Amino acid sequence: MNYFLEIPPMLASACLKHVTLIPLTANTICYRADISIINQIRQSYTFERPCYLENASAKRLNEFFAGRILAQAILQQHFNCLMCINSTQLKLPQWPKGFIGSISHSNEQVIVAISSQSEYLGIDIERIVETSFAEESAVLILTPFEQRLWQAEISHYLNFRAYLTLIFSLKESLYKAVYPIAQNYIDFLEATTVEMDMENQSAILKFDQKTEKCYGLKPEYEGYWQFNNDDVITYIVQGN
Repeated sequence: MNYFLEIPPMLASACLKHVTLIPLTANTICYRADISIINQIRQSYTFERPCYLENASAKRLNEFFAGRILAQAILQQHFNCLMCINSTQLKLPQWPKGFIGSISHSNEQVIVAISSQSEYLGIDIERIVETSFAEESAVLILTPFEQRLWQAEISHYLNFRAYLTLIFSLKESLYKAVYPIAQNYIDFLEATTVEMDMENQSAILKFDQKTEKCYGLKPEYEGYWQFNNDDVITYIVQGN
């Protein structure tokens, strides 16, 4: 039997006083918040620890609860939906029928996006990596085309560590967006950013033909990004 972890409506409402609205699309609600603030508010409540987090660190638990509380708050405030999304057995959020959402956290920040009019949705937040990490991990994240793209065009706009972080984040958002269809792990080198519009902060991503056919994915996906000080937010969203 699947049990759910209920978030009290009063807790969800209290957390909305400490969030920042992130503009994405007309049909998508997105908030960003400090994980520490949400968990300070959470301390007044007692929650059962999901079975898949029995051995989790305090940091991981704080990230988990911050994301789920914020997601519940968005459903409650903007969609008048009080259905619980937090299974104690299943790791992924159990979005109510007709809704789709995505959760990400990085550098003590959590971000949640939810839509009732999207076919797919994925969001990610990442802190800009150090130059040494970018150089060491480039071959694991960037396809040969993406490496050439930076050298020929994007190096005029972004340094390499910002570029690598952006591509990494775009692919994370893409994988989250297609996971309900693929239901499987996809490697970073199985998708390529084939176009980037620096003025509109948008990109076109494609999976290799083998991956596209294997999971029945679309020929291409459009992604977007927003830099904010030392981090970047990316998202992939498509309306119904």
